[in-house]
Amino acid sequence: MKKLKSVLLLMGIITFALALTACGGTDDKASTEKTETAKAETKKKTDPNKLGDYKVEILSSEIVKDLSGRDAIAIKTKFTNNSKENISFMVAIDQQAFQNSTQLDTAVAADGSLGGSDKDVQPGGSLEVTSTYTLQDSQNKVDVEAKELISFSKNSVKKSFELK
Repeated sequence: MKKLKSVLLLMGIITFALALTACGGTDDKASTEKTETAKAETKKKTDPNKLGDYKVEILSSEIVKDLSGRDAIAIKTKFTNNSKENISFMVAIDQQAFQNSTQLDTAVAADGSLGGSDKDVQPGGSLEVTSTYTLQDSQNKVDVEAKELISFSKNSVKKSFELK
C-alpha cells in the first residue's frame, strides 16, 4: 500500500512538472514587434472626434441670452450619424458644459428653439446643432465635453472657450 502511494505521488509530481513546462512558451520577438507596430499605426489613424457610431465636432461658441434673459453660451456642434439607424443628437450624445469646475445648466435659447438637437439624422448624414447653457459669469472659460450617451467607452470630445 505504501508503495502504491509513492508511485501515485511520483506520477502526480511528473504530471505537474509536465503541465508547467507546457505552460511556458517561446517568445517570438518578431511577432510581438509586428503586433505592437500595427497597434501604434491604428491609434494614429483613429479620429479624435469619433464617439462609437457617431462623429462630434465642437465648432464654436457665442454669448447669447436664454429664454429668461440671463447670459448664456450657445455651443455649435457638428453631429454625424454613422450608425445604421436614424437618431438625434440629444438621444445619441451627452454634451455638458462646465464653468469654474461646475456643470452649467442647460438653457432654452431666447427664440425658444432646441437648436436642432431633437431632429433625427439619417445614417451618413450630418447636422449642426446648437446647445445653450446658462453662464455663471461672463469672464471665466467654459469647457465643453461630449461623449456617447449610452456607452462603456471613456472616449470624449473636449473643447474650451475663453469668454474674454
